[in-house]
Amino acid sequence: MKTYNDALRYLDSFCNYEKKGFDNLSKNIDLTRLKAALERLERPDKAYKSVHIAGTKGKGSICTFTSSILKEHGLKVGEYTSPHLVDPRERIKTGGEIIQKEDFLVALKEILPVLERGEFTYFEALTLLAVFYFAKEKIDIAVFETGLGGRLDATNVLEAQVYGISPISYDHMEVLGKTLGKIAQEKAAIIKKGSSCISSPQEEEGLQVIRKKCSLEGASLALVGEDITYKVKEMTPEGTHLNIKTAQNDYPSLEVTMPGDFQAENSAASIGICEEILAKAGKKADVSAVRRGVREAFLPGRMEVVLKKPLIVLDGLQTSSSAQRVKYSVEHIFKYDRLILLLGLSKNKDAEGICKALSPLADRVILTRAQVERAMDPDVIRGYIKGGSTQVTRDSKEALGLALKEAGDEDMILIAGSFFLVGEVKKLLTN
Repeated sequence: MKTYNDALRYLDSFCNYEKKGFDNLSKNIDLTRLKAALERLERPDKAYKSVHIAGTKGKGSICTFTSSILKEHGLKVGEYTSPHLVDPRERIKTGGEIIQKEDFLVALKEILPVLERGEFTYFEALTLLAVFYFAKEKIDIAVFETGLGGRLDATNVLEAQVYGISPISYDHMEVLGKTLGKIAQEKAAIIKKGSSCISSPQEEEGLQVIRKKCSLEGASLALVGEDITYKVKEMTPEGTHLNIKTAQNDYPSLEVTMPGDFQAENSAASIGICEEILAKAGKKADVSAVRRGVREAFLPGRMEVVLKKPLIVLDGLQTSSSAQRVKYSVEHIFKYDRLILLLGLSKNKDAEGICKALSPLADRVILTRAQVERAMDPDVIRGYIKGGSTQVTRDSKEALGLALKEAGDEDMILIAGSFFLVGEVKKLLTN
């Protein structure tokens, strides 16, 4: 293994459930092999403190806000999120910068003897690489996002000081369970004894599970909407202006530079998480540092504006509730003449609910599929769209070409659905 491309080819030899689908995942998860691998590496995860975030939607954004705020407090921060859009290195960051190709290659080669002793998945291998790399970099704290669920997720080998639970909704039900309560049980399982938990607003069924888990583990719980409150002052295509109030501090006139009303909620949860982490180190959150951290936070593929004329917005959404939030943001933030919706989903997603939320926005719908096994047949999606002008295309390149050909300077192209589709389109636009 001599080059970064060699490293990617090696990682592609591992079973990648993100691309093939999660139908058989529960039969092949065994955290004992990952824990054993960490032992052989002399527990690199013990070299730094950790924050661990689970949930259905918004957890990547919460990770990004949290990392950015902690960085502005002078801490050296590692961040592990998923999925990536274009390059796997996007998943592993220190100080807000993605890991360099040479560092990625070196770290992978160093853990190679351990990886070759067990049948790891693609996500497990990347998780192990991130945990190991953060120790090498001598970071102060790492912020980890779960991949799927929580109880059996590879990241659950960690023992964090603070846990975050983003909004829980119906997703991956074939693995996590058919009810909100069962899904919440899987996600809340990351919470460990004597820790702190910050939760975004939840449906009552999910919230009861989180409360019970925190009580069982002796973990404190703070809720956005109750213990942490926020008030949106203005929403624009450039972001959101808001005030946030916690038990510790008032944070007036914050500026979130990622569009979407949901980012107000995510930033509020992140501030609560950062206050807890800093308090455990005997420090208090600095209002100016929080303001800078919130303003500088950025995560691609979440209501990301990539072009102004025509207006092109990318959003990787997975659930009908996420689609409703995107619908609200589009209606209340952006101005345009016509809206062209370019949509592609993964199998086992709520295509009916997503289409019901987004298709009424569109003057034109272009359906396509990402080049992965999990991609849903666009002809299946077509069955959930009522009326309107709809066209099915064979791939993202054809779909993007058609959208660009039809869009005028004052129109909007909303590219939504699976992160695989968003990543493919972003790569096409970048090239």
